[in-house]
Amino acid sequence: MTEDQGAFKERVLITGATGGLGRALAARYAQRGAVLSLSGRNSREMEKTLELCSVRGAEARSALFDLRDRGELAAWIRGEDEFRPLDVVFANAGIVCGAGPDGLEDPDESRGVIEVNLSLAILTALEAAKLMLPRGRGRIVFISSLAAKVPLVNTPSYCASKAALKVYGLSLRESLAPRGIGVTVVCPGYIRSPMKERFQGFAPFAWEPGKAAERVIKKIQKNPAVVSFPLVMNVLSGAYALLPGFLKTPLNRKFSFKVGGKTPL
Repeated sequence: MTEDQGAFKERVLITGATGGLGRALAARYAQRGAVLSLSGRNSREMEKTLELCSVRGAEARSALFDLRDRGELAAWIRGEDEFRPLDVVFANAGIVCGAGPDGLEDPDESRGVIEVNLSLAILTALEAAKLMLPRGRGRIVFISSLAAKVPLVNTPSYCASKAALKVYGLSLRESLAPRGIGVTVVCPGYIRSPMKERFQGFAPFAWEPGKAAERVIKKIQKNPAVVSFPLVMNVLSGAYALLPGFLKTPLNRKFSFKVGGKTPL
């Protein structure tokens, strides 16, 4: 059995499994004998994810609820672990909002982005960790972004949430490592997804979700602290921090975005 094939037999939970990277991760893990726990908000999109898993022979257990219901989120994670102990938990759900013509984000949308992308990802990880600790094994994966390194114009809350999530994940990694729990922070660049379609601007080196999921699953087997891709964007985003301010300003404008539509909460 290859390393990747062994990964497919792991018991996996994924939040935000109704599109983009979440769906691709579910499809990649799905094979005969696999049991997946998937959450999302959109019933129609969840059906598509379940169909992908079913044709590959996996048992996919779905839950449709608003992650902001913290009690339901916690109860769902506990219930899925009780059904069959979880090996890998992906805190993947995320949303984005953008600034208006005045350069400011809507306060309610901004709060929602921080809550979903950061607070609820943390809750997902903590609930999973409580269950994994007595077993002395397990893996938690946070889906951050290369936006954690670069303050993109017009999306300050999104960038802030992803930067904070990266720091939190790396801190949690140090706490849990002696107890047998692995924590990895994934920082992808642009992935073609419904969320990416809301970004109206220059988005170079965008990957298909399937390619991104394959990279993530392969890399996390070795329990790295951070997985970042694609290489060019990772290098450029790292170099950004070293640039003087007068060079950062034109780059910020080049990579500025408008975010179309209202964030569905």
